[in-house]
Amino acid sequence: MRTQRIVWGFASLVILFPGILLAQGMPLDSILPRLDSELRAPALAEQLRTLIPNYDSARVWGLAIGDFTNDSLPDLALSLYDHGKGGNTVRVFLFENKNNQKLLDLFEKEVSFVESPIEVGLTIEGSVVTIIRRTGTAHWEQEGYSIESGDVALVDRFETDEENVAGGTVAKPRSLGHEVYRNYETLRSRESYFTGATGDPLLADTFVTLPAYGRFREVYPGYGHIFSDTSREFILSGAGLRRDPTDLSIRSLQAAYNDDYLFLSIRVRDDYVVGGQAKLEANDRVSLWFDTKYTGDRLNRDRRLLSMQGGFPTFRTKLDSLISNITFVLPAHPGKVTQITYSTVNALTSLQQDGLKGVMALMSYDTGRGVVNGYRLTLRIPFAFLGFETNPEHAYETPVQFAVPDDSSILTTSASITNAATLGFTAIVYDIDDPSHPNEVTTEATSKYEEGNPASFGTLVLEPSAQYYGEVRSTYLDKLKTGMKIAGY
Repeated sequence: MRTQRIVWGFASLVILFPGILLAQGMPLDSILPRLDSELRAPALAEQLRTLIPNYDSARVWGLAIGDFTNDSLPDLALSLYDHGKGGNTVRVFLFENKNNQKLLDLFEKEVSFVESPIEVGLTIEGSVVTIIRRTGTAHWEQEGYSIESGDVALVDRFETDEENVAGGTVAKPRSLGHEVYRNYETLRSRESYFTGATGDPLLADTFVTLPAYGRFREVYPGYGHIFSDTSREFILSGAGLRRDPTDLSIRSLQAAYNDDYLFLSIRVRDDYVVGGQAKLEANDRVSLWFDTKYTGDRLNRDRRLLSMQGGFPTFRTKLDSLISNITFVLPAHPGKVTQITYSTVNALTSLQQDGLKGVMALMSYDTGRGVVNGYRLTLRIPFAFLGFETNPEHAYETPVQFAVPDDSSILTTSASITNAATLGFTAIVYDIDDPSHPNEVTTEATSKYEEGNPASFGTLVLEPSAQYYGEVRSTYLDKLKTGMKIAGY
């Protein structure tokens, strides 16, 4: 499933709920007639009495009706505040209209607010339910969920905030805005910085966020982990030479890791694969750029910023010692790639030199009906080559103890904290159709890459062992557990 999304403007939030702008919200009983009408099944609304805990003390602060289960029937989303419980949270419910006969509670989530429950809003656009909330003075978030095959999956997330950046000794603080949008299905992301007062753009980038999981780890369906692209969005040059996606496009790109290595597999659509030429620039090739300036922040906001001195941001637009590039040149025939080049600002350290010896790559052809229609590169890159003594993912794992039922022993496993090691990363594919004209090259990347500018790189997230890129909740999981328990498991 690929869902087209529009990011809502938060300035319009207060007009989304004209009927419930009351000091205490609205009792559920007061909206039942409206629900009877809009759900087109009078008996459905009455079922909320048994579906919603503390029904009498719950108040409606957000309501949206639309078909988010793709069955042509209107479904219901509610944001409720429990006056009996109090606190600074509302509970969001997603109810499926099952055959106009029954409401099914598919999803519940506690959502915090700052001052009032009205700060948590709901909208439905197509098959996506969006939860909008204020999390700070000038900080807003929205999360879009969709339901497919019994799973509630996080489709996308948008975050915008504004901060006052201290000026010099006499200068007034300046307001700086920042926005990040991430789509967990397509793996596309957008990030921008702008002046808070006027909204003038300072930096904007569109890129791929590529999650890497532990090697051989099973990734549950619904979590995006493979990037694929047939569009022209990331065609950097030679667009006029590219006839269509069969001439050049990324069929798939995915990543994995173990303690010592980063593994990448990239499949490229190409109707004319060129390799084994004497001159590097006369061959098809794949070039990888890494920026190892990282924190645990999944947004990796600090990577693009160099300083905030004087109340104005200076962006990191020049190569430095944390940037590495490695290029794999296609051979004449499938097999081991032997022509591998690299570049760094500084000379390789002894650690990086040892890591370089462990770089490996294999190339194979993709075929259709016996005709070559592209190629696959399988790559192994030691973390040592990137300057890490160990896989940085380890810093975001923490041991957690779980008690074993009916047993006094303790099992120790690994569970992650919220953050994850996040690096700058961009892959660039070079397509040559005529080796005698190497200047006629088409390039596609995983970001709007600008040569020599690390701020234009995309992102690579090393997901800890108990984390995923995104969020998926199975609506059948509880039923499965109950059934297994009844069966004696």
